[in-house]
Amino acid sequence: MDHRDRGRRAAVRAALVMGGMLLALAAVYIVLQLYAILGRTYQTETAISASMEDTVPLSGIAMFDAVPVSGGGSLGYLVEDGERVTEGTVLAEIYTDPAQSTQREELDRLDRIIDLLTKSENSVGSDLTLLTAQTRTALLNLLDQLDTASYTGMSDAIDEFLLAQNRLQISTGQSSGFAATLADLQTQRDAAAAALEGLQTITADRNGYFISTAAALPLDLTEDTLKSDTAAALSERLQQEIPTTGSDLAGRIVTGFSWRFYGVCDLDTAARFDGVTSVKIRVPGKQDEALDATVTEVAADETAGLAKITLECRTINADVLRLGREDAEIVLNTYEGIRVSKRAMHIVDGERGVYVKYGSLQRFRRIVVLFEDEKYLLLDPEAEDNEVRLYDEIIVEGPNLQDGGLV
Repeated sequence: MDHRDRGRRAAVRAALVMGGMLLALAAVYIVLQLYAILGRTYQTETAISASMEDTVPLSGIAMFDAVPVSGGGSLGYLVEDGERVTEGTVLAEIYTDPAQSTQREELDRLDRIIDLLTKSENSVGSDLTLLTAQTRTALLNLLDQLDTASYTGMSDAIDEFLLAQNRLQISTGQSSGFAATLADLQTQRDAAAAALEGLQTITADRNGYFISTAAALPLDLTEDTLKSDTAAALSERLQQEIPTTGSDLAGRIVTGFSWRFYGVCDLDTAARFDGVTSVKIRVPGKQDEALDATVTEVAADETAGLAKITLECRTINADVLRLGREDAEIVLNTYEGIRVSKRAMHIVDGERGVYVKYGSLQRFRRIVVLFEDEKYLLLDPEAEDNEVRLYDEIIVEGPNLQDGGLV
């Protein structure tokens, strides 16, 4: 009996051990499956509509049709850089006393305040709802200027808000007007103007766009010099210190409506201009908006391994007139399409494509690339073989990518 009991107990223990091992193996299997499922991390990005530019860098010199404006000494400019002037316009005053500069600033300040208050008086009969709306709009515009750090537009935004606020106060009876204040300011203004009477001035002798010496390109170069430069000569010129103008120059008047950019590049870069006539030019940090330009010459210098590129642009503004020796970006073409990350691309059976997430499934979709850079692909949405659509969820990163696989 004892023998049989011991045998049964041994059999039970063996069965329990075996059962425990089976449970342990089942638990391990479940854990591994859960890890395989939950541990799979997929990074996705949405395919969006975007534009991409094909650009090349180009170092060169901007040249304008301009005439010098003679004048030296301590100058106080009365026109802004880039302002359109006509023959006889007073461009600057020549100060004989440092205090005159302060007096000119005071005169400009008083003129501004008088103009603001005079306009504020013209609020009689204005609709209160309209004035309230104007005040709110002016305040929002001022806050927007502050938020974007647009300091060039700050002064006008402040004046706009003060004007709207003053008109509202008069219309609601909070203020009876500014007659007394205007009379006092006019007295101060007349005194400041009298202190500046008799100053020698510099006037424009022709029509055009004025640019002061401090802002203009300090060049003693002529258009003919840059035209005759070979690519090698222009490259050497760009490495040298640019000669400055004399001290007796008050500025320039740009008389033409176009300007040229003479640039130099290697032959490989020049080859990208083959067959291209219309481009855009921008100078980061100075003229950030890309401006339309025309390629007028591509002159290769095979011996030097360089090419001279000449562009013409018909846009004139204050930022453009400040250009000189610059590192520009030339936009050869702009493409519109669907943008996806370059990391998402895979080659399957010799075809380029990406994996798109549909619910919990992966699907391989063929792509047709319009343009690409180091980060993104721009796909052609009109191409028949392009299977990616706008707002598809593109798998950028993840394990075991395969058509029909689980995500």
